[in-house]
Amino acid sequence: MKRIKKLLLISFLLLVLSGCWDEKEIGEVNYATAMAIDYQDENYIIYVQILDFSNVAKQDVNKPAQQVPLYIGRAKGKTVNDAVNNLYHTSQQMINWAHVGAVIYTQSVIEKGVTRAEQSLRKNGQFRYTPWMFGTKESIDDILSATGFFQLPPVYTILYKPTDTYTINSYIRPIRMHKFVSIYKEPGGTALLPALSIDETDWKESVVEPKPKKTLKVNGVFPIHNGKGKEWLSHDELPGLRWTNNDTKNTTIDVVEDDQIKGTVRIMKPHVEFSVEKKGSDFQFSIHVKAVGSLSDMEEQLSVKKIEKLVKKQIKKEITETYLNGINKGVDVYNIKNKLFHQRVKPKDLAKYPLKAESLHKITVDFHLETKGVYE
Repeated sequence: MKRIKKLLLISFLLLVLSGCWDEKEIGEVNYATAMAIDYQDENYIIYVQILDFSNVAKQDVNKPAQQVPLYIGRAKGKTVNDAVNNLYHTSQQMINWAHVGAVIYTQSVIEKGVTRAEQSLRKNGQFRYTPWMFGTKESIDDILSATGFFQLPPVYTILYKPTDTYTINSYIRPIRMHKFVSIYKEPGGTALLPALSIDETDWKESVVEPKPKKTLKVNGVFPIHNGKGKEWLSHDELPGLRWTNNDTKNTTIDVVEDDQIKGTVRIMKPHVEFSVEKKGSDFQFSIHVKAVGSLSDMEEQLSVKKIEKLVKKQIKKEITETYLNGINKGVDVYNIKNKLFHQRVKPKDLAKYPLKAESLHKITVDFHLETKGVYE
């Protein structure tokens, strides 16, 4: 009987332990942290950034004495999955896709259409649907090689943490994959894909022997409609975006009079409402913005009423300019067609309602300036 009990105990232990034998140590797996997809000469080209997670984890406690190792893999194929499979030939170790925090589409993929690439990623059982999404016109190698300050790895850049800077300076809203896909797949939907660029002018690595520090910057958007994008809008063409989404956290606006900047006002969490109205074979839409602000600085003394009036005028101007910049390129920057769909216009009938300058019927701005520290 004792012998039987011992055999049963040994069998049980072997059964439990066998479940752990296939587990890999963190150093035995290549963890993909970012992925980029390009399309050239009828082939998809994938780029995969991998980092040593054991080194990255240490950065939460101490800044590194030297640059954390960074590797970028590249492979091509007729489909995205073909390219991924070809990359496995040289990956040396298993690639884990569960930690991909950012996906970048090149302009050529955007023009071809992002739907097939997105579907290929979704079929990967490890791939999560939450990476931050970006487009770019620039070199993928440069984008994926950009690192944080003080030799910190790329996970400490806006590629992985776009909300850090958006919270203090809201302009172009970051977007995750699930939200991005849901918007452009909706009837009439246009998703604004943030465009990444490399900046080498704002920062230098030292003062004694300065050299440019390459940093990532969002310099515009790629509007995606029906899975494709043919245009690009620059940062300067989109001043009204921050007033037309309810995710804006913190932004500043110039107080302008007679084309002269008189000061700056900081506005936090403005609220916007759209109303769309069909009028026979046409339609119009209106925008209502509510905001509260405080003075950041003033170059000359102005009354509270004067500042409020000038800020309202500037917000209306920025909303109008952004809308017109969009329709001049055939882009629905405010996603109006989707709002029209939700007014019970059938998807097949949306094309009957083209966006025109006069489609923007009215902009109402309610703005209140907090008077603490304001000249009366």
